[in-house]
Amino acid sequence: MIQGNCLCAAVKYEVTAESQMQGLCYCTDCQIIGGSSHWASYAVAPSDFRLLQGSLTEFAYDPGSGREVVRCFCDQCGTQIKVVSAELGVASVNAMTFSNSEAFSPKLTYFSGSAPAWCTVEAGLAKFEAMA
Repeated sequence: MIQGNCLCAAVKYEVTAESQMQGLCYCTDCQIIGGSSHWASYAVAPSDFRLLQGSLTEFAYDPGSGREVVRCFCDQCGTQIKVVSAELGVASVNAMTFSNSEAFSPKLTYFSGSAPAWCTVEAGLAKFEAMA
């Protein structure tokens, strides 16, 4: 089990399953919302994420795939905690909010073709470029 929290610690959560898809997402949405070259994604089933304390504000939108994506933020400090696609059955938890950073070990990249030119994408990670 992995536990984590937002910057102000108003939100605390746990992830009850090990992720089979740990990766770095370089899509432009993740870059814009995170202010960085990528998002650290620890993907699990939505039911494997449990909010222990606090509340999340949701922002739902279609990123251009025709599927709704819901980004969830601490309603106090704004830390993005997870991104959910109910249609795909996945919750991408922000691995940088884990209490133990060693619990995250990226194995792949998502949309590395969208990485900024100044960014070095880890060559040893498998590439996943598109979602069906």
